[in-house]
Amino acid sequence: MRAQNIAMLLSFCFLLLFTEVASAEKQKIISEMNEYGGKSIEITKEKRDYGFEATRKEIRFNDNNGITIKKEVFYTDKFAQENGHDREIDYYDGNGKTTKVEYFYPDKVANEEGYYRQIDYYDNDGKMIKEELFYTPKFSSEKGFDRSIVYFDSNEKKIRGEMFCTDKFASEKGYDMAMEYYDDKGRRTKKEYFYLGMLVGEDQVSTGIVFIGSTGKVTKNEFFYTDKVLNENESNKSQNYYDSDGKLTRREVLYSDENANDNGYYREIDYYDGDGKTTKIEIFYTNIFAKKNGFDSVVIYYYDRTPTRVEKYMDKKLVRNSFVSDKQKTQPSSSGAR
Repeated sequence: MRAQNIAMLLSFCFLLLFTEVASAEKQKIISEMNEYGGKSIEITKEKRDYGFEATRKEIRFNDNNGITIKKEVFYTDKFAQENGHDREIDYYDGNGKTTKVEYFYPDKVANEEGYYRQIDYYDNDGKMIKEELFYTPKFSSEKGFDRSIVYFDSNEKKIRGEMFCTDKFASEKGYDMAMEYYDDKGRRTKKEYFYLGMLVGEDQVSTGIVFIGSTGKVTKNEFFYTDKVLNENESNKSQNYYDSDGKLTRREVLYSDENANDNGYYREIDYYDGDGKTTKIEIFYTNIFAKKNGFDSVVIYYYDRTPTRVEKYMDKKLVRNSFVSDKQKTQPSSSGAR
């Protein structure tokens, strides 16, 4: 009897050892310290495992308490054919609630649908509040935008959409983002256009030219305005210049002949610092204006969006230098200071 008990105990220990070895073959620690302060564990699915037909492997990113904060799942071809995506990343908060889910689509699906990546965002109640799509180069070149975001209300009905334009499209059309608003039935009620965060009209720019530097970034663009803008703002062309980080450094505006005859100036150059604040404005006047007033150009200096000093020139020679008093601190009619 004693021998039989010992044999049963040895068999049980062997079974436990075999089970641990089998589990160890399926799980592998790929990082002892990940970005969340814990271990990253790779789990490879085998035929006898639950969900083998859908999942090839998954990677769990744990925090320093062993709680999974992120889980990356790689799906089988069969799953991808049925569901569309072949990879997924789930993000969790400290309580295990899903905060967002990221989907990746294979080339075939991406080419058909136009987007290759999707991110769904959730609130504390598990309701989707936002969906973000990233579009393929082919789709972007045809439609003009490479990313979009749809926002949802508490009932998960879409209420607003944002479309972010490519640099080429923005330079041609004069706006870099479009925003749509929807009613309770999902019908569009309003659409707005923005450029550099400012609201513009779709019909304000007729065409544009973009200049790309050696690094592939936009260094300059030109806008040719429609008659509507010409009538409202008296300018028919503008040029924007950017630094290596894509920040606007200078803007040049050319005014119509009618404006030049009426107001005396035909050209303006605005200069900006790294925060987008105006540092200087140059205004150039017609010959008729210059002969009458004794100067053909003006330079206005700014500090913290406020004009501080004015220099007047004639044939590039300084003829007057004056400081701006509190009573004079108003923007010139031609100024685009910000």
